[in-house]
Amino acid sequence: MYILGLSSYAHEATCSLIKDGAIRIVLEQERLNREKHTWKFPKEAIEQCLDFEGITMDDVDHITFFWNPIAEIYSNLGHVIRYFPTSLKLLTSDSGAEGLTFLNRVKAMHGIGTAIQKQFSLVQKPKVEFIEHHMCHAASCFFVSEFKEAAILVLDGRGESASMTIAIGKDNHIQKIMDIKVPHSVGHLYACITDYLGFTPFYDEWKVMGLSAYGKDTYCKDFEDVVQLTADGGYRLNLKYFDFHTHGRSKWLSDFFIKKFGPKRAKNDPYDQRFLDISYALQRLVEKIGVHLANHLYAVTKSPNLCMAGGVILNCLMNEEIVKKTPFKNFFIQPLANDAGASLGAALYYYHQTLNKPRTYTFDSAYLGGEFTNEQIEKVLSGYKVRFHRSSNIAQETAKHIAQGKIVGWFQGRMEAGPRALGNRSIVVDPSDATMKDKLNSRVKKREFFRPFAPSVLEEKVAQYFDMPKQQPSPHMILTGKVKVDKKSVIPAVTHIDGTARVQTVSKKTNLRYWQLISEFERIKGIPVLLNTSFNENEPIVYTPKDAVECFLRTEFDVLAIGDFLVQKNYQ
Repeated sequence: MYILGLSSYAHEATCSLIKDGAIRIVLEQERLNREKHTWKFPKEAIEQCLDFEGITMDDVDHITFFWNPIAEIYSNLGHVIRYFPTSLKLLTSDSGAEGLTFLNRVKAMHGIGTAIQKQFSLVQKPKVEFIEHHMCHAASCFFVSEFKEAAILVLDGRGESASMTIAIGKDNHIQKIMDIKVPHSVGHLYACITDYLGFTPFYDEWKVMGLSAYGKDTYCKDFEDVVQLTADGGYRLNLKYFDFHTHGRSKWLSDFFIKKFGPKRAKNDPYDQRFLDISYALQRLVEKIGVHLANHLYAVTKSPNLCMAGGVILNCLMNEEIVKKTPFKNFFIQPLANDAGASLGAALYYYHQTLNKPRTYTFDSAYLGGEFTNEQIEKVLSGYKVRFHRSSNIAQETAKHIAQGKIVGWFQGRMEAGPRALGNRSIVVDPSDATMKDKLNSRVKKREFFRPFAPSVLEEKVAQYFDMPKQQPSPHMILTGKVKVDKKSVIPAVTHIDGTARVQTVSKKTNLRYWQLISEFERIKGIPVLLNTSFNENEPIVYTPKDAVECFLRTEFDVLAIGDFLVQKNYQ
């Protein structure tokens, strides 16, 4: 049985295809249309998912969607009445994605079946199963976890009405315990401060997380009034600080907030200490909320297992605190925690919860995208003015270049699904070079100074370099650990200013070629760690060989290792 899961008309438009409950492929539309966080109908992603499996739309048994637009209409109607008349501004504000008003977005979501019929020239409009958004997130983490029973935490900006949901999963069923509804949203809280600091809400939150390491606790006490933790295990935003619930994206924070904390930072303003300290206060507050919610969830369920999903779960510093400061023993944090994973969750929810099908699949790899053969790669390379040769040992030869201080693009196997580059579409360099962060930023990435780069470490060597919370593995780069004191000078390029690192543990079982690359580098330099960042330049992560070569040529890369080929620029 094939089920197609879709997310669209918000952000991270994605197609996921499962067969008999097993994930076959997950493709984000942004990788194909090259528009970051695109909301547009994922026609190309759907086509490539079907092609990957060698099927057509006629072979798909069910189509699922990550949102219930009718449920949102009823929810928003109550919200508009509650905050009337100021809330009327929400009807014309951007909603879910820039350029889409609420009415246009809901209309497009409700008409997803018509869009599929039109885009694929189908005789009949297919039936689409609309799944509650937070149940999609919950399904995306629990139904593919190794746990027969687990507590579930979903935390994001919002679904149809909920911004936080806690639930219990048993076998092939999820039971909701409690939710918190908008405007009381941790995701929107973080979006507000993201905008206040001069960044783009819903897209640049990780910049704020990186910036927070440079701050001090100047405003932590003041921020305690911004959100109140409640005795029932929840929280409430103090709405006198906010205006997003009545004005939408046009005005995130209230005049009261601005009067108390000062004017917002313009996009090109310097990062003065006030902004650093506000980002610090926000991050500490979000960690406190996350631990509060998780501890309540444990008190209610007494489960030793915790599954987490939703956009806020991409906050790896909060995840570290939840692992350390709650009684849970075992964790599955969905690496596709954002809405890309909700398309997958929609398909999984329908298969297990609605159709009552048993679970047989366990998530062990985020390498769920498409891949390209050496023949396809060579054909692309031949069309560019580059020097290349086929290597008999690509890992060994590439490691030598990395050890020589070169910037290397590493393009291998199936593409990673989700926002993290995990060693198949990565830029890899020597982490022992203290100047490498600045080199990467000036020559390729063009990123802000305060954003850290992540380490990939051999799974069996992680304890030598990092203190991970409760010795948890981190194969998907969604947990931070502390760099051991005696290793900070050994791997300075991946050690953040606060001594943390967003760690990826690399397994021989799940990514042999990347494991071999790190092992070869270790043989040369004695360090089982590489600096790993996404293969892109202010664009979506590269997907095809063409994307990789063009990024390589327009930036100051030194070497491209793509499939079995080693590529250098032809400067003659």
